[in-house]
Amino acid sequence: MSIALPAGRFAGIVAKVNAFLLIAFILVAAFLGLVAYKQGWFVHQSPVHFVTVNALGINKGMPVKLHGFTIGSVNDMELAPGGVDVRLVIGSEYLGRIPQDSLARHAREAGVIGASVIDIVPGKSQVAIAEGAQLSFEPARGINEIIDEFRRQAIPAFNEVKAAMTQVGRSGEDVTQILENLRKEVAQLPATHRAIRQLVLEASHATADLSQQAGATLKAVEKVAATVAQTIPAVSEKLVGSIESIDAAAVQLKKTGEEAQLTLRSARPLMEHSEVAAREAGDVLGAAKRVWPLSDSFKETSDGMLPIDSFEAEGKGRSR
Repeated sequence: MSIALPAGRFAGIVAKVNAFLLIAFILVAAFLGLVAYKQGWFVHQSPVHFVTVNALGINKGMPVKLHGFTIGSVNDMELAPGGVDVRLVIGSEYLGRIPQDSLARHAREAGVIGASVIDIVPGKSQVAIAEGAQLSFEPARGINEIIDEFRRQAIPAFNEVKAAMTQVGRSGEDVTQILENLRKEVAQLPATHRAIRQLVLEASHATADLSQQAGATLKAVEKVAATVAQTIPAVSEKLVGSIESIDAAAVQLKKTGEEAQLTLRSARPLMEHSEVAAREAGDVLGAAKRVWPLSDSFKETSDGMLPIDSFEAEGKGRSR
């Protein structure tokens, strides 16, 4: 006995199931692709590693950060002769930002209680790290190490306080009196603070006045400089003109001197000839005076003046 199904009730159910399966497959593939992208499966990564004596606190998948930015993760760990070889995978695009002398250290994101990470501390080298290189490693400090360091830093302070209290006890002074004096000094601190603020305010006012005076002085200097800058070109032009005039006068004077020197040189023979001619004319005139027919014409005429003795004789005669 068979049950007959209605012919139109399940029509197209196969197509609907296929469509549903196709959509589900697409969603699953998209989810897997998103997970792969988040895990960096589609990003080219470069391996680097470091060796540590103790790998406590380091796990696979631990993020590797540079300046607080995630650039990779811990890929694998295996035993090595020096301890544990920890292998990291870092995005190849970030290798250029990591120098060769960089340091890898085990740290926590929020101090002591944060999540553990591998922090890359960049070095000072100018050469970037190569793929597969080994980094130096600095392990994380535990609570005991932090307490020991705090103890080492606090012990000197406690010793100084102890020594101060011992010195106070040896001085024989009353601690109450010391505290009272200290309280009085503390009570005077507000007044001292107000005085300091007043001093700072006065100093600021004085500085402002000084800056204003300096500004005015600077403006005056700029004005004088501008005036000098305007005057200097005119004076320079006049000085240049005077120098050119003096040069021209000097050239003309030199030329005149040269011409006078040439004139004197040309006149010297004429003067010498004139002197010879005058001397010859004197000789001729002297010879002419000595010739008999002309000697009487050149007699020297005496002035009609009486000798001095005649005047003296005449005066004596009259007085007699």
